[in-house]
Amino acid sequence: MINDINLNLYKVFYICSKCNSFVEASKKLCVSQPAISKQIKNLEDLLGTKLFYRDSNGLVLTNDGKQLYNYIDKSYNYLMAGEKIIRENNNMNIGTIVIGAPAHIASFYLLEYVEEYRKTHPNVFFRIINGTTTELLKGLEDHRIDFVIDSSPINIINKDMKVISLASFDTCFITSKNNKETNIENHKYIMPYERSSIRKNLEKELAKHDVKLDVVLEVETTDLIISSVKKDIGTGYVVKQSVKRELEENKLIELKTSYDLPKLELNLVYIEDYLTNLANYFIKNHITK
Repeated sequence: MINDINLNLYKVFYICSKCNSFVEASKKLCVSQPAISKQIKNLEDLLGTKLFYRDSNGLVLTNDGKQLYNYIDKSYNYLMAGEKIIRENNNMNIGTIVIGAPAHIASFYLLEYVEEYRKTHPNVFFRIINGTTTELLKGLEDHRIDFVIDSSPINIINKDMKVISLASFDTCFITSKNNKETNIENHKYIMPYERSSIRKNLEKELAKHDVKLDVVLEVETTDLIISSVKKDIGTGYVVKQSVKRELEENKLIELKTSYDLPKLELNLVYIEDYLTNLANYFIKNHITK
């Protein structure tokens, strides 16, 4: 069947799906709208199904159209990954590195490596994508992300994914120097999002001691937790390394517990066959050196 279909028809279908409009697709492809409509009709005739219907918002994919789009979208990402690998194979001074990492990990751990690398490679562009572990691993599998840095547990979704342990960090509760309350159950808390691994691991540990925290604010980044604590909004839960200076200078106070809090175990996740030389160079010379 593939021999009967011009692959350009799939490109036209893909762009129309992205644009939700024949008019917008025609602008992107520099082809007239009637020509776009005709090519979509040709593809529908060859596949023997309707791919779009129209409503007040424009083009909408049918169920068959959605299924076809998912396959083409994945194929497109493979092509882009292959093109990126070839372009960047022999040049460590220019290109793009796309890293998947939760926001709290990016802020306290990853940014220092990016800063260090860009001092000697100013023309390398970095993109950091935030999300849940599941979302980031899916982006890695679809080749939209070069590698992922995330905390344990990591449940890989693809047998080709490799997981390497990077580092282990203590966590702690922090409160403002004005807060004299020592019983953790009497505090109001500022926490990472409920979906995050660091939050889930903490709640598992607290459940062993029948402790439930009164959470009044959820934020995505460590910086926001620290800022909120300094404003006396509540007590925060962070990686201890991220507040090392504030604790040493008594700008923040560590709220002690009678039991150990879980450590943050960081991991690197990647697919070796789809790792560009540029991303591999960054990993070996900065992340895992």
